[in-house]
Amino acid sequence: MAATEVIRVRVKPEDKARLTRLYAMRGTTLSQAVRTFLLSELDAEANALETLDRIADSAERKIEASGLPDPSVDDIVAYVEAAREKRMADALVAQ
Repeated sequence: MAATEVIRVRVKPEDKARLTRLYAMRGTTLSQAVRTFLLSELDAEANALETLDRIADSAERKIEASGLPDPSVDDIVAYVEAAREKRMADALVAQ
């Protein structure tokens, strides 16, 4: 699919000139550098979601293999409260 959409960005003229020279020395254009950056952001987002899915799948398999029961809401609340208390105690010691 051809690139037909336009994104406008306001920058200082001197910054644009410096960037244009920089990318020319690298054998590319400022427009191509921006396109490359935007595509890398999309790739990173897609990869992050895939990574989270793999982590969740792995955790689920480990939980099933452990044979332990699922934690109750009370178990989770108790864990969070204990973690908060520890964090506060650690913060007081650090002062």
